[in-house]
Amino acid sequence: MFFTLAGAHFDFRMIDTVGGLTLLIILGRFVGKLLGSRLGARISQAPQVVRKYLGFALLPKAGVTVGLVLAAKEVFGPTYQAEVMVNAVLGSVIINELLTPFFVRFALFRAGEATRT
Repeated sequence: MFFTLAGAHFDFRMIDTVGGLTLLIILGRFVGKLLGSRLGARISQAPQVVRKYLGFALLPKAGVTVGLVLAAKEVFGPTYQAEVMVNAVLGSVIINELLTPFFVRFALFRAGEATRT
């Protein structure tokens, strides 16, 4: 129900306006997670398999992000900037939720944490 209500705030007519910002959010987040987890694992002297695959397992996002952007929309009120913010973030969540399960599966199998039955 939560994601249905959040999706109701997504305006497909704004895709031209927020498409670039959405991709920037996705790429920035992916790069940050991948590099940050690798650096953190190296600093903590984690095993090589953790250094290599942890970032992929950290990519999914949804609930908190949606809740925060909808709360921020209430703070900003009914402005164009608020609409751009909401649609860019919701667009990134939608794309993220379509792509990242495959990355997590990849990471779990490659790290030896899951097996095919």
